[in-house]
Amino acid sequence: MGNSVHIKLAILFGSIAGGLLAVVLVPLLTDWIPYDYAVYVHGARLVREGFDPHALLPYWYPLPVTLFTTMLWSFLPDSFAWAFAFIPLGLLHLRYGRLTPLTWLFFPLLINVMYAQAEGWLLFPIFWLLEDARIRSSVGMLALIFKPAYGIVLVPYRLLQWLFARRWDEFGWLGGLGIVMVGAAFAVDPAWHWHFINGVMRRGDNPELRMRNMTLWAFPEHGVLWWFPLILFALAFALLAIVAWRNRTMRPHVLLALSLFIFPNGLNPVSSMMVLPFVQTRTEILILVAVSWLVAGFEIVFGGFGGFYLLIVFAALVLRIRRSQVETQ
Repeated sequence: MGNSVHIKLAILFGSIAGGLLAVVLVPLLTDWIPYDYAVYVHGARLVREGFDPHALLPYWYPLPVTLFTTMLWSFLPDSFAWAFAFIPLGLLHLRYGRLTPLTWLFFPLLINVMYAQAEGWLLFPIFWLLEDARIRSSVGMLALIFKPAYGIVLVPYRLLQWLFARRWDEFGWLGGLGIVMVGAAFAVDPAWHWHFINGVMRRGDNPELRMRNMTLWAFPEHGVLWWFPLILFALAFALLAIVAWRNRTMRPHVLLALSLFIFPNGLNPVSSMMVLPFVQTRTEILILVAVSWLVAGFEIVFGGFGGFYLLIVFAALVLRIRRSQVETQ
């Protein structure tokens, strides 16, 4: 047990050291600051100055979680964008060990690093929620406030499970930490919730998101011919969901995949990386990596259309079902 703790601490500190090294090395190669990180930090600095980021930026996230995450990064020099991008790559060693470098080949993860997006950090709340880890699941739910789309059906499912199992300690952690986060947000901006709602309502107007939207809703917007792949995707997912739902341990994976398929306001293709926790073995990781690069090629061929990223979600769910069946034999 003690040795395991030492290994995890070594990975943690090694990941931080790797991120700090990236802060020094990457600016020597490029003076570009990753786009998404620039938005995160700019929004945090706007909040510090008393402005509403939802009205001034193309997108922004709920204040209760940004107050404790991107707000802290906003006090650092812009070069720390690369620490934000690279540290999650190191932390993946906590899950994949020696197989971790294979996960770095996963195309959506590479895009995530290039733009320093938050999904790299949100992989860990997804792991905790899929596993229903004690206490960490509560923390994970609150972390997903950053991008609520990923928990839109998974979180209510877990809450119902806790209710029926009378796991009051989980509700205690969730409520206590939630009160602190929401209370702090109201103290900083008493109207943050209205600002957030207004921002969500405008999100669908983003022309790039409409073109690269990876959910099922993207297909009808591209004409009648696209109804055929839409129907195929919907039927295939429905079949997989029915098969997987029979296994109780698979239900959270189905619900996460469902949110990626149908989130009403659209999702960027990088969201497909949230199914990385579905795979575990070397073969599974390599298959998912191969599918991701195939999909990247499709996106180029079809002029930036993001709908084919659902193939990544589909493949990950198939691999998870297959492993579940092997484990139960």
